[in-house]
Parts: sequence; structure tokens; C-alpha cells
Amino acid sequence: MNWDDLKLVDAAARMRSLSGAAKALDISQPQLSRRLKSFEDRVGARLFDRTPAGLKPTEAGLRLIPLAEDMRKKAEAACRILPDLSGSTLKVVRVAVDEVRARVLTDQFGDLTAMLDGVELELISSHQSVNHQSRSIELQIRNCLPETDTLIARKVGELAYAVYGSKSFVANNPSALDPLAYSSCSWLGFTPDDLWYPAHARWLEERLDKPPLLRTNTMTTLMNMTAAGAGLSLLPVFMGDDHQDLVRLTKPIPELTNPEHIIVHRDLRREPAVRRAIDAIAAVYKSMACRLEGAEEDAVVIAAE
Repeated sequence: MNWDDLKLVDAAARMRSLSGAAKALDISQPQLSRRLKSFEDRVGARLFDRTPAGLKPTEAGLRLIPLAEDMRKKAEAACRILPDLSGSTLKVVRVAVDEVRARVLTDQFGDLTAMLDGVELELISSHQSVNHQSRSIELQIRNCLPETDTLIARKVGELAYAVYGSKSFVANNPSALDPLAYSSCSWLGFTPDDLWYPAHARWLEERLDKPPLLRTNTMTTLMNMTAAGAGLSLLPVFMGDDHQDLVRLTKPIPELTNPEHIIVHRDLRREPAVRRAIDAIAAVYKSMACRLEGAEEDAVVIAAE
């Protein structure tokens, strides 16, 4: 059923005349009369008797008119709140990130906030996949794809890792310059229960004869331990290259270079604030692509030198 048909019935019942109903709906009287008759023919019942005193509802009309009136009132109520709807839309977008992805966003914080244009961004620390169904988090940045079709992933870039050591550690341990001698070096790694870096654990297991000397569950702590000279480690190139006390000992390692995705619930992707946040984060990743992928030639350490 077309709501426009019920508008005819409601207007005719209120105005009690075809001319009055046509004026109320801003259409011509012949057009209203033709459309009302067509509607009556479709439902198989006459809704109004045309009398010298005006339109008089029939028994069928009396059954339908209250429903048409109720629909009109609800439509008018919806129109009244339309101007206020923009003020009730989402203004704060919560993004679940580990400390690596948080560093990506905060490194370009000025550009990021400028692109958000009034949308508030909250960075929520999380090393686990979050429950998007609860709507406590709008977005998450991670390298693995979602396992359910209720979530959508948008690739925004790639994040590369390489081997790093402190300047002092490399000076005192020449074997750090030789990948074939890595098993003789002290290494730092992640705790066994950390689920975000399984590829890193496999990479170390294939090359080391013993477990890492020290382990942690955060990348920031791992970088600090490496800078303190405790051993070698696998670090994101954009973090390691920026640290004045660290040297990169390898090129970006292909098997540890993973795509970065923004994960969002299918129902939220149309929310204006969420779309703006996604676009802003994607723009930050794009602007940092060379750093994140380790493509800057002057950042590469040549072991022979």
C-alpha cells in the first residue's frame, strides 16, 4: 500500500470536500478525485459518499479513516524531530588498538584530528579481538580478517618488521651482523600467551636454539628493552628506525609484513562519524606508507658498513 493513497483518504475525511482535500495536499481537484476513485477501485470498496453537504464516510471509510489519521500524526511527529536528529548521531568513535597501531595514529595526530572535523576519537588499548556486537567499540585495527560476515574489513596499508639491536649491543656482539649467527645472540621476544604475534614466535623458533632471554607482552616494552642493550628483537620498522639508540640489521622481513585492516560492524559503516573516522585513519596510513613498509632507503642498515 502506498502512503500517498492514505493521505488522500485522510485529507478527504478532514476537509469533507474534494476541493478542500486537494488544496490541503497541493494538488488539483480533478487529480485528487481521479486518484481517490482509483484507490477505491483497488480496495474494492467505496470510502466516501458524495452528498450536497460534502463527503460522507461510508462504513468502509469509517474503518480506514482512523488508521490513515494515525499514520499522518506519526509522520508529522517524525517531521518535528528531523531537525534534532543530527544532534543525536554518533560523535565519539572508539578504536581498539594495540600500542603499535596507537603509535601509527598518534604520530600523525595533528593531521588525523584535522580530518576528523569534530568527531572525537578514543583509542582503547586492546591486544585481543573485541566484541563488535556489544557496540562498546566501533572500530578495530588489526592484521587479520574478521571471521564473521557481520564485520567488514578495509585494508589501509601494510606493516613491516625487521631485526633491531642497540648500537652498544651490536658493537659488542659482531655476530648480530650475521643472520647465520643469530642463535649465538641474546634475543628478546613475546610472552607465550600473546596471540597477536604468532608469526614472530615461529620466525624466532626457526632460527634460535633456545627461547628468548627476556619476554614481554607489549611492543613498546620490547623496544625499550632492545634499546637498553638486552638483546636483539623484531620491531616494526617505523618504530625502530625512529629510535636514536637502535640500528636496523635486516631489510623488512617479507613473512612478517602483514596487511593492516580497519574492522567495523556492517550496521555501523553508514554512520557519518564512523565513515569519517575510517577515511581519516586510512589517510594517515597512506601518508605513512613508506615508513610503515620500511621503504625509505636511508633507513636501511648495511651490515658490511
